[in-house]
Amino acid sequence: MKYKAIKSAAHNFGHSFVSLMNYRGDDYVMSHLARLVVATGRPQLSVDLLSGQALPRQLLWGPVEASVAAYVAWFPRLLASQKIDPSTLRSATMTIVFRPQDRFAHHRFATAWEIPFECVVTLADGRGELHEGRVRDYWIVDDSVMPPRWLRSAYWWRSELRRWWSQRRLRPLSRREGVNGPPARVE
Repeated sequence: MKYKAIKSAAHNFGHSFVSLMNYRGDDYVMSHLARLVVATGRPQLSVDLLSGQALPRQLLWGPVEASVAAYVAWFPRLLASQKIDPSTLRSATMTIVFRPQDRFAHHRFATAWEIPFECVVTLADGRGELHEGRVRDYWIVDDSVMPPRWLRSAYWWRSELRRWWSQRRLRPLSRREGVNGPPARVE
């Protein structure tokens, strides 16, 4: 195993989490997270990627918590895809820090605002060396069509139900069932 691949995995994980592909419910997870940061006054989310523990609980509302859980479950597959043995890692953490005091209105959209953030994924290998992936950027939150929170919760539950149904529907048949349905009963 090449140890420089660990830094690459940290970089890829962080960029994937803060990307536009991380969409849950009715909005991007980073938009949900930015709104929660402003509402609660808690600017930092910390996630242990090996155990799945995330703090503070105030930032783990519906879509954010579901996304964190999905990314923690995906983490071993990411490591395997980059030929990294997960047992070589002593620790793996992701920390996202927003700066709500520096947020400002977006210059093109009346209902949008920007907030700076930094996402740091730190992986410690068996030799005690730290490998960091860092994303430092601004996130634009658009509140132009923001439904009330109860409706956003309904949208999130609907999307989770659809995700669950499509996974169930697309899973491969078990060996017992065979291609043409359940096996015939032998008496």
